[in-house]
Amino acid sequence: MKSLGANETEAILLFSRKFSETSLICELFTRKKGRVSVIAKGARTKKNKFQNVTAPNILANVNYSGKSELKTLISWEEIKYFPILGKNLKILLYLNELIFRLIEKENQQEKVFDALINFYKTLELGETKSIEISLREFEYFLICELGYGFNFQIDDRGNHIKKDGVYYFHPAKGFSEKPLNNFLKVSGIDIINFTNGKITSSSARSKIKKIMQLAITYIAEKPMNAGVIFNE
Repeated sequence: MKSLGANETEAILLFSRKFSETSLICELFTRKKGRVSVIAKGARTKKNKFQNVTAPNILANVNYSGKSELKTLISWEEIKYFPILGKNLKILLYLNELIFRLIEKENQQEKVFDALINFYKTLELGETKSIEISLREFEYFLICELGYGFNFQIDDRGNHIKKDGVYYFHPAKGFSEKPLNNFLKVSGIDIINFTNGKITSSSARSKIKKIMQLAITYIAEKPMNAGVIFNE
């Protein structure tokens, strides 16, 4: 079994942009090094070894070199293609934007990488109900991994969330029974159901989405470009 080079790792493409007449600058999310910027030289020419580097739904094994912020892509070998289409592809692109916007460069996030690939598998299956709850769970997992987590089981005073309670949410405070300006009102039963992997009504669906949207915008400091996903 060959040994991996220092910069050889599994990766997915977050997005790419044109660079010169023949090349691309690619933003990758890697298992070993987190988010990395690379130049894929000649990727826009015919019969180039990097031709499929622009696909956002491929898990690849990559290698790159360089000590500057912009690395040079050496190899790109497809491991798995995820046949994700339509609305589910939009969700995938939204997830990739989350990673790009929220994770700093070269900050290893192996748990997030694994969770993202697992969610790709959920999108591949295409089961709408599983996708929705999995998307909300991934958002919450990412928020927690980045150190901005809030507790779905207790309120801001340390009391357990009550089924018949009414709470108010703010990403900096979590859930509070005390109504305050600019807080999102949400029922205790919807909070509890989400912790049990359930979204039982259209109202709950809307509130849990809004909770994640507020929390992510709080971290990112401005709305996501793909934020339309929250409203579909």
